[in-house]
Amino acid sequence: MGVTAAPPRTARAALHATGAVLRDTRRRVRGHDLALTSAAATFYSALTVVPSVLVAVSLAGVLLGRDRTARYGERLTSTLPVAMGAGRGTDALLQAGLALTPVGVVLAVFMGTAYGEGLSRAFARFAPLPDDARPPTWWVRATTLPLLGLAPLLLSGLLVASPTLAAIDGRSGGWGRALAAYLSLTLVWVLLWAPLTWTYRVVGPGRPSWRAAFTGAVVAAAFVSGFLQGFLVFLAIPFDLGRPFGGLTGVGVASSLLLWLWVLHAVVLVGYSLTWATHSRLGASARRDADLGGLREATGPQAPPREDEQRDPGGRHEPDRERRPAS
Repeated sequence: MGVTAAPPRTARAALHATGAVLRDTRRRVRGHDLALTSAAATFYSALTVVPSVLVAVSLAGVLLGRDRTARYGERLTSTLPVAMGAGRGTDALLQAGLALTPVGVVLAVFMGTAYGEGLSRAFARFAPLPDDARPPTWWVRATTLPLLGLAPLLLSGLLVASPTLAAIDGRSGGWGRALAAYLSLTLVWVLLWAPLTWTYRVVGPGRPSWRAAFTGAVVAAAFVSGFLQGFLVFLAIPFDLGRPFGGLTGVGVASSLLLWLWVLHAVVLVGYSLTWATHSRLGASARRDADLGGLREATGPQAPPREDEQRDPGGRHEPDRERRPAS
């Protein structure tokens, strides 16, 4: 019977560290009302998501050209479900963004920076900092501007990839749809790394390390991308959203959007707690390594074994036998 080898020490240490970070994340989330805080962030996003998208579309039109952006936008809307009018809504946003005037862009940017203020207030509930440690409003809005600058670049990447995704989705049957869904899932996941890292590190209160912020962003982006794919599946369901609201379809659609925004913000808040848990773990590891290094410097290098002490091949410790002249 073979003997199962024990896992390497590095693998055991990584599993132990991951478990400790997850337990710390759960502890940080448990001490606060995640649902209520996510609802507060959703309120800010409901006010600012449309202006932010309009800014992204307008600046993407500057980068790619209006005609090219409109053409890519048509290919993107063609891949969206038609059961609940997702394509029509997306097309209306694209057209409004491309028609935005410079004054409209400035006003939309002013509205969009309020989203950073809402996120900062929500993050403050989960940051290990006193209540008065949150930066002033003008600073939070200023740090949100790079996110609005990244938005057209991210949207441009999504628009450029949309013809390829549409071609894969349309010509390969069920397997093609699955492959297109997987590629879009991965693309959105990667595109979210930079904005979420910046949000966790700069927009939120406190300053977790860049490494911790990137770790939290990668994990949170995976779940956000997955929930966005789930939202597209939800839009494909042929169900009258206005039925629970007395036939008011607009109210049903708005309520559904708010529900999904609430879920996405809950994921982002958990990712922020994971960021601080990772930051705490990395800080503890760095302090432990520094203490060990100081201990080695204090004790000095170990002296080599004495010449009169050797170990025989069997591992027994024996003094060096006195050499005798050959007779």
